[in-house]
Formats: sequence, C-alpha cells, structure tokens
Amino acid sequence: MDFVNIASGSKGNCTVVSSNNTTLLIDDGINIRTLEERARLSNIDLRNVNALLITHEHCDHIKGIASFVSKYHIPVYCHSESRYGLDSKTLAYVQDNDMDLPFEIGDITVKPFRLPHDSNYNLGYRLSDGKKTVTIATDLGCMNDAIFANLEKSDLVMLESNHDIQMLKNGSYPFLLKQRILGKNGHLSNDECADTVLKLSKAGTKHFVLAHLSQDNNTPELAFECTEKTLDKQGVKEGIDAYVDIALQFRTMQKIHLE
Repeated sequence: MDFVNIASGSKGNCTVVSSNNTTLLIDDGINIRTLEERARLSNIDLRNVNALLITHEHCDHIKGIASFVSKYHIPVYCHSESRYGLDSKTLAYVQDNDMDLPFEIGDITVKPFRLPHDSNYNLGYRLSDGKKTVTIATDLGCMNDAIFANLEKSDLVMLESNHDIQMLKNGSYPFLLKQRILGKNGHLSNDECADTVLKLSKAGTKHFVLAHLSQDNNTPELAFECTEKTLDKQGVKEGIDAYVDIALQFRTMQKIHLE
C-alpha cells in the first residue's frame, strides 16, 4: 500500500491511501486547484480515485469536496450524523452505507471507528488490502482502549499530535477555546500522541505520521522531539525501530510505500 498526506492542519486536510487496484481519498479540506497541483507533484492521478471518505463535517475536512466530486464524480462515504454539515452538491454523491460496520471498496477493507471530538460524529479509518494496514485517527480529544485496539497492529498509523500543552496554556487563545482543545472531545496533545506511538511501536507498528499540528500551539520540531524522546526513553530508536514523519499544512509529504 501507498500513503501520501496532501495537507494536514486547521486550514485543510487531505490524505491518499492506495493499494494495487484501489485509491481512496480521506477528507478534502483544500481547494481543488491546490489538490490537483499537489497530487500532480506526487504522481497521483485523481481520475483513479475510487472513493472519498469523510471523517467528520468540520470545514477543514470537507470544504473542497463539492468541487472535487462535481468534477471527478467520485462516491462519498460518511456517517449519517455528518451529512448535516454537507452541501447539496456533496450530498448527491454520498452513498447509503452503514458506517458503523466494515465494508469493501475495491480490494481495500474499510473499517470505520468512532473518535471523541466535538463534531456531530467523527470517524477514524482502518484500511487494509489484506497484506498491509494503514490507520488514520485525527481530531480526537483523548485515547482509550477501543481506539487503541483499532490502531494496534497497523503497519502505518497517522495520529494527531495537535499541540504542545504549555504553548497552548501560555498562548493567546481565549480561555474557552483552550479548554475546548484540552478537553476529552478536543485535540490530542504531543504528550498523549507520543505515549500512544510508544505503545503501538512495542505492539509492532513501524511507521508513524504525526498529523493535524496546530500552527499556533505547536511546531513540527516540538512534535517530533516529544515522540522521539518518549521512544528513546524506552529503548526504541527512531529511524531504526520506528519511523516518524510529520504531516504538514502547506507541503505534501513524500510517499510512503509499505512492502
């Protein structure tokens, strides 16, 4: 399987996961011109996309979908509770599908699972072609056993590392917004992400992508350093025992090929 993050952050999110025969887009919160340009630079032919999966209805995950599906005529999958945030152009492509159960798109098995976030309904996705498994979990306020079970034994996990707690607490955000981000339905901190990466690495996952970094309350360096130090304290060497990449807002990451 191949994994490419096109964009990640509060200004727009989009990820591409593909097997030998199937290509899936997870979220599209960027404009179509940017998506097409970044896809071209990554040698991704958007005409080959088989479906678009929506995690939740917040604008940084859906604002580009209407233009994309209208041009490429791609089926859209989302939880019924997330449909209330979609416009009529997108709704015309939404499939009538039970998003609480696994289903197949081409040769990829899609297993949705719920994440705690202040949206109508937020989904993570576990995607497998029978040989390799990629799991995506962003926009979650906390980790729990049920979520961890869906992440465990994946070959690659894309996990939110949204904020440095001290940066957030000492920053300029209003008090209520800080409380929302720190809450159980907010966003995952660098510390909790790092702890989860450590547990997953010990359970066998090798590739990690830290995602949805806050531009105001985090930096790529802080997120990476927090995870690297947490791994190192337990004898897990980044670059040898585990590989950690950062998904960025304004630059597409290099494609990861899982053999």
